[in-house]
Amino acid sequence: MLSSLDRVGVWRGFGLALVLVCLFPGIAAADGARETWIKNLVAQLKVQRRYPLQASDQGGTAKVLFHIDREGHLISAVLAETTGDPALDREALAMVERAQPFAPPPPELADGDLTFLVPIVFAPRRTSAIIRLEETTLKLQETKPNDATLKARLNGVCRGC
Repeated sequence: MLSSLDRVGVWRGFGLALVLVCLFPGIAAADGARETWIKNLVAQLKVQRRYPLQASDQGGTAKVLFHIDREGHLISAVLAETTGDPALDREALAMVERAQPFAPPPPELADGDLTFLVPIVFAPRRTSAIIRLEETTLKLQETKPNDATLKARLNGVCRGC
C-alpha cells in the first residue's frame, strides 16, 4: 500500500515524464523510431532463418556480431559464439548475408550503434517424424489374392453393391 508521500512521488515522476515528452517530443519520437527500426531488422533476420539439412538434430544458439553502414548494407559479420555444429554456424552467418540490405537506420542513431550481437536459435529437430530414405527399406511381399480375399475386400468397400 502506498503512503500519501509515495503517491505524490509517483505522480511527480509521471508529471516530469509528461512534461519532458511535451517539451521535447523529439526524444520520444526518436526512441520510437529506433525501436521500430530494430524490430524490423530482427523480423527481416527471422524470415531468413533456415535449418540446414546437413546439420545435427541437436540445434543450438549461435551469436553473430555484425556491422552495417548508414545505407543498411552489411559491412562485416563474424561468429562470436558457436553452436558446436559447423553447418549451423555457416547458416547463422549466411542468414545475416541473405537478410541484407536492411532499412537505413534512423539519423538519431550514432555510427557506433550500428553494430549488433544477435543470438540465432536453432531449435532441436524432432527426428521421430523424419523419414530418412537411406534407413528405410521397403519390403514387398509376393501375394496373390484368392477369390475369397478379393470378394471380402470388395464387400468391405462396396457394402453390398
